[in-house]
Amino acid sequence: MRTLDAKETRSLLQSHGLDRPEGVGFAFLDRARHLFYDWHTHPYHQLIYALEGATQIESERGRHVLPKGRAAWIPAGTRHRTLIADVDGASLYFSPDVVADGSDRVRILSASPLMREMILHATRWPMGASESDPLAASFLQTLGLMCGEWLDSELPLFLPGAAHPSIIRAMNYAATHLDSATQAGAIAVAALSERSFRRLFARETGMGWQAWLAQARILAAMGLLAEGRRVTDVAADVGYASLSAFARAFHQLTGETPAGFRSRHAGG
Repeated sequence: MRTLDAKETRSLLQSHGLDRPEGVGFAFLDRARHLFYDWHTHPYHQLIYALEGATQIESERGRHVLPKGRAAWIPAGTRHRTLIADVDGASLYFSPDVVADGSDRVRILSASPLMREMILHATRWPMGASESDPLAASFLQTLGLMCGEWLDSELPLFLPGAAHPSIIRAMNYAATHLDSATQAGAIAVAALSERSFRRLFARETGMGWQAWLAQARILAAMGLLAEGRRVTDVAADVGYASLSAFARAFHQLTGETPAGFRSRHAGG
């Protein structure tokens, strides 16, 4: 996993022209793999659709998991960062004039077949196309308006975040080491005493470390299962040596078994 700093992130976004968008909207296909973008914002609303793989998006409110076949909405001006693993996806950007969303809340949406097909159809129009192609402008305008309706179909794929630098470091450590993260490792990364870590983590998130880590693992597992991965492989990937312990933790958070979730969601 390559982690970009603020300067590298800004330079990469500038190279794609994402800091100076034009027109009603446009598509951008990010070919990046195993990349962790630093904190940044976009002048336009961003709609990300996950064709393959799972992405994590972190805002100042918390972390969101974007599994295959789902879409993420990031309002214009919302500070966020993105962890892209082995992912194939498409991003659409819409002018704030098209979609009236003055919030700063990232949302994970349940992508209907219509949303999916419209997003994939819109990927043919890069930045600038809507200014020279009436069809592109009309289609993107319509799609943007429909996004306003789709924002009501939010999924609860969310994990509380933090503002304190020490707790943020601990969360970053967990996000990139889900299969092996421990409280001792988090405390070491946070550079705090155990007592201070426990108190500060609970104050920042409203949860204990173990509960937060368990939820982080299950949210990541949901994304992997939605890709169609085997339950046993997913359990190991997110840090469960026991399949029964994984199934128990998964059911406690989602209300269903990993196999049932996989059957229902695989294929998007």
